Amino acid sequence: MYINKIRNNIIVMLDLLISEPFNGFSEETLNFFAKLKQKRYNNKEWFDKHRDIYELYVKEPMRSLLVNLSPELKKIDERIVVSPKSIFRINRDIRFKKDKTPYKEHYSAAITFDRLKSPELPLFYFHISSDEFFFAAGQYSTDNNLINKLRRKIISNEDKFLSIIHRKEFTSLFGKVCGESLVNVPTEYRNNLKLKDETKTLIKMKQMYVSKSYKPEKGLNSSLLELIVKNISITKDFTKFLFDSII
Repeated sequence: MYINKIRNNIIVMLDLLISEPFNGFSEETLNFFAKLKQKRYNNKEWFDKHRDIYELYVKEPMRSLLVNLSPELKKIDERIVVSPKSIFRINRDIRFKKDKTPYKEHYSAAITFDRLKSPELPLFYFHISSDEFFFAAGQYSTDNNLINKLRRKIISNEDKFLSIIHRKEFTSLFGKVCGESLVNVPTEYRNNLKLKDETKTLIKMKQMYVSKSYKPEKGLNSSLLELIVKNISITKDFTKFLFDSII
């Protein structure tokens, strides 16, 4: 893991040396995704004809955003790993889905601590589409083994976790922790009379995340970088608590 971390840092440093400053996405980005929302355009033939638009106005600015994010996020926490590999593919996984539309209607990336993104781990996530710029942080995977680890960690550190999610800047921007939830408290915790009511609500959850949607125009200038840095700074302790609970 240590060698991989050094390699990733070197790659990011080299990218930063040759990268242009991030100047935002563009109207062409939003127009591209507005087209992909329409089934008559969301196909390989149309995409291949407009691949130059995708490369220039979608792929390249996202790569530039991540490269320029890296040193800023290292100031927040050295453990945060950012790389162009943090970007998700625009192709949809259609193997087991009725909807065979080949391309996503947004472009996204995710980053976490100590390693490159992995869907089952707590993450910082964001995407750009014609409808919004979207940011989220926390645990989205409903893997039962991971969620049980989170529950045990929250119960043993109840006051610490509640203090994190009650911080004024956290609640004023994101409100409450969200996610799918069980109807009842899991059986093994029902007789724990010491748990606070809020904690009982939390340990019923199968996901734990916060999110915020912005108008897509938020993505059209360099201030987007500052917005992401701010949101990650506010959600860092929350996401790190979840991450360290399951690793």
